[in-house]
Amino acid sequence: MKVAIVSCDKWLGKLEEDNNLKQALKNLGIATDIISWQQPLQEKYDLLILKSVWGYQNFYSDFKRFLLNIKSSNISLVNDVDMLLDNIQKDIQFSILRKNNIDVIDTVFLPYSLFVPENLFSILEGKNCVIKPSISGSGENTYLVGDSIDIPPGKVLKKEDIVRTFEPLLASNSDCKIMVQPFIKEINAGEYSCVFIDGELTHTMLRFPSIFHEKKKPYLITNVPDSVINLAKKVEQIEEFKNYMYMRVDMVLVDNKAKIMEVELADPDLLTKYIDDPTIKENVIKTFAKRIERRTK
Repeated sequence: MKVAIVSCDKWLGKLEEDNNLKQALKNLGIATDIISWQQPLQEKYDLLILKSVWGYQNFYSDFKRFLLNIKSSNISLVNDVDMLLDNIQKDIQFSILRKNNIDVIDTVFLPYSLFVPENLFSILEGKNCVIKPSISGSGENTYLVGDSIDIPPGKVLKKEDIVRTFEPLLASNSDCKIMVQPFIKEINAGEYSCVFIDGELTHTMLRFPSIFHEKKKPYLITNVPDSVINLAKKVEQIEEFKNYMYMRVDMVLVDNKAKIMEVELADPDLLTKYIDDPTIKENVIKTFAKRIERRTK
């Protein structure tokens, strides 16, 4: 049995979480490599674990081809290819969530054909909004649009510049849409990230996205609000996510009610590098490795 943790050229072998998982799998007697999706497969693997492929949105056609080649070659991947592609395209992801009565941040998705100033200005009028591509990562190409926003300069986009900024992204990627969301001021208090591994809620982190605000280090949180836990568990049970291996559910509290920001099934950072307690960190990685071992039998 041979397993590969899939990274990318930029992060290959450089991340603590990938390296710790590799060692935990080796401790279980599972031969494990860390490989880049951007390089040809040099060996035959029984199972691939998609992890630090961050930045794939900039090479989307190649990345999608990589995933479809895995599927056509009958190579096992966790999470599976169809689940990943639906998750990556946030319009499909949100459609699945809404279908299952999951409370998400209100979002309008505009395809290329409807991405015109009249439609945008109608949506944005009188509001402070976040605008970004539906296929994205790490806050790239994410902007605020509005007249009363107090954030550092550089991330506020004028209405007249929206089409010029986003049109090339839509033109180059037929799967991509532009998503427009209200700016949620409560994000300043942090975003809850519940991490599940094969049905088990292993830990919850409080994160502070640095796209619009001062960067703060995420930290492990144990006194998680009930509404956050309940919503995360409801998401984890969704039929379309059946047989997932790992998932991160990102939420924000709005008027003390949890709302989904994003469900990450494609390349979730499990945020273990921010867990200060070495025992908890080790237990998360061991749980991940043992659940992978179970899938290889």
